[in-house]
Amino acid sequence: MLKSFYTAILYALENIRTNFFHTLLSVVGITIGVAALIIILSMIDGMEDYAENQISSTTSVKVVEISSVTTQSVDGVSIPRENPVVLTGEMHQDIISDIPVPFTTYRVARYSTQISANSQQIGSLVYFADEGYVGYYPQIQGSLFDEDADAETRRAVVSTVMAERIAGESYKPDKLIGSELEIDGKSYSVTGIVEGLSPSPEILIPINLLSAEQLQNHLPYITIEAGSVEDVPVVRKWVEEWRNSSSFTEEDIRIFSQDFRVDQATQGFMLFRIIMGLIVGISVIVGGIGVMNVLLISVTQRTKEIGVRKAVGSRKKDIYVQFLSESMVISLFGTLVGVVLGIVVSIAVSPIVHQIIEVPFRPAFSLVTIASITFFSLFIGILFGTFPAYKASQLSPIDALRRE
Repeated sequence: MLKSFYTAILYALENIRTNFFHTLLSVVGITIGVAALIIILSMIDGMEDYAENQISSTTSVKVVEISSVTTQSVDGVSIPRENPVVLTGEMHQDIISDIPVPFTTYRVARYSTQISANSQQIGSLVYFADEGYVGYYPQIQGSLFDEDADAETRRAVVSTVMAERIAGESYKPDKLIGSELEIDGKSYSVTGIVEGLSPSPEILIPINLLSAEQLQNHLPYITIEAGSVEDVPVVRKWVEEWRNSSSFTEEDIRIFSQDFRVDQATQGFMLFRIIMGLIVGISVIVGGIGVMNVLLISVTQRTKEIGVRKAVGSRKKDIYVQFLSESMVISLFGTLVGVVLGIVVSIAVSPIVHQIIEVPFRPAFSLVTIASITFFSLFIGILFGTFPAYKASQLSPIDALRRE
């Protein structure tokens, strides 16, 4: 069977070679259709990659945030809760103890206040945090605070913006280490300087220095960042199971993640991809009709040849396979040329698009997309080659030999 199919393919190639200009237009039809599909789908894939990168860079799509619910609804009005749940260090450790995927985590409470330093009053963002949060800051000078340090030793890490505000023009990192600053009437010793994450002055203080009353006034939240977006549902499910197994409910502790934004973008581009694929795919079908037209003409022109082959013993199946093979070869050749042409045009158009919209956009080529288009084109070739092949196989050898 395979040998006869291989022979039919070789025979089909020879017939296409001898009637090259005859089949050129049908090949061009499929080539243009496939190239158009490659260009459109690669552009859509590139748009999807760009959108996902933008979402990931502007929102924390890999983060699951756990926070206290601070309001309640009474008669449709949102009012503050009297005693919201305080997320303690013990809760934090309990939540993350057995998460089965890679992650990073921290607990932090933040607020804005005015601090005193070097006879100055400076507005600052104050973060009461653990070591996990401080790790996000590039260290400049000194040592990061030790969360297990004695509560009597009040230590603080300041941002470079805060350090420059304190020291002024004479700012030198090594000179600032050990200086004192006052926050809410309490004195803290500067033990380190980090590159800030915002243009505002920032101060980092160990969260274990907060009293129970301060924790109630400045409720901390817990952030768990998964190693990948795919792991976010696992982390979220794990945290929800922890909450369900505890005495807390959704009215006490809120669990939030933004991975759905990527899902929304993916669904939108999938819809766009399907619609554009169906529209542009019509051109491939038109190419398939061209293949069928060429093969029907070929059957008419080669009627006597078919009669001779049948007269010397060729079966209907042999004739059918021969013409179907020609359809497949034409479709495959047009598809391969179309794929190459589509990739070349997409790459050539990319700088033009970048120049017009001024964003780092580039087409994305997926093996799945290229393989799907190739199989679709072959299917179209087989589909539209079936009727001419069937018509050729049904010819009577006597009638075929009589026809001039």
